[in-house]
Amino acid sequence: MPSAKNFYDVLGVSKNASDKDIKSAFRKLAQKYHPDRGGDEAKFKEISEAYDTLSNPEKRKEYDMMLQFGGIPGAGGGYGYAGGAGGPSMADIFGSMFRGEGVSGAYGADPTTFDFGDMFGGGRARARKGSDLKATIDVTFDEALRGAKRNVTHRIPSTGETDSIEVTIPAGCYDGMKVRFKNHGEYGVNGGPRGNMLIEFRVAEHPVFKRRGKTGDVALDVPISMYEAALGCTVDVPTPAGKTLRLKVPAGTQSGKSFRFKEMGMPDAKRPGHTGALLASVTVQVPTSLTDKERAALEKLVEADERQYRSRL
Repeated sequence: MPSAKNFYDVLGVSKNASDKDIKSAFRKLAQKYHPDRGGDEAKFKEISEAYDTLSNPEKRKEYDMMLQFGGIPGAGGGYGYAGGAGGPSMADIFGSMFRGEGVSGAYGADPTTFDFGDMFGGGRARARKGSDLKATIDVTFDEALRGAKRNVTHRIPSTGETDSIEVTIPAGCYDGMKVRFKNHGEYGVNGGPRGNMLIEFRVAEHPVFKRRGKTGDVALDVPISMYEAALGCTVDVPTPAGKTLRLKVPAGTQSGKSFRFKEMGMPDAKRPGHTGALLASVTVQVPTSLTDKERAALEKLVEADERQYRSRL
């Protein structure tokens, strides 16, 4: 009986080929035979089946064991056998495996039961969806505020071809936000569907405004002097959209006091049509050095101050 091709023959590699060699061989063949590029669909399924088995360490181990026993599973549409006269038939070997007897009766090894999965099926492996691919896009604060569009070109690992996607950056986009594009990932195996392309946004920080989680709320610090905190003041506060708000700070305001301006933050990407709030937090600044005049005035104020600031201690 003439010997049938095995999966190593299909990919054109030796039985000792490394994972890198197997992957490289598959890529070259996939580029040549992929149906979407005008190639031979039957040939592409054949090399895909071979790669699916040899690229998986467990499947490859089982496959090599079958070759050692004389079987040639998967290639040529069936299972060949190259055993000598008087040896067990492949049906005997398969039957003992299915009964849980292993292969000890035929080869004198310890009883072992093997699960060859898709390799038992007349050489037809299951259709499998392609793996998802990932990419990251750097987004400016202004792009995240107003929204933008970006063309993203990525490479398909199995074939080396490039794929382009027009990505819409939604207004209110936040750091770590992901969008999914169906059928732009890796090609499926044995007629399976393509995987997806996952785009993650990495939003740059703003020197003034800080996002509050994934919502449209935005915070900023408003520094005021201790004199302004004691007497009260009015401060012009910027907004992410470039407007200016007038913040009235009451007399006696403490450091950390926050003032909320509704719908003056950023769009909420999770709730289209909604805009978050602007949270202005006052930070009271204490002078690190004083003039002689300032020190003398403050000392008089301290002498006249009869309040108990540490009564709880």
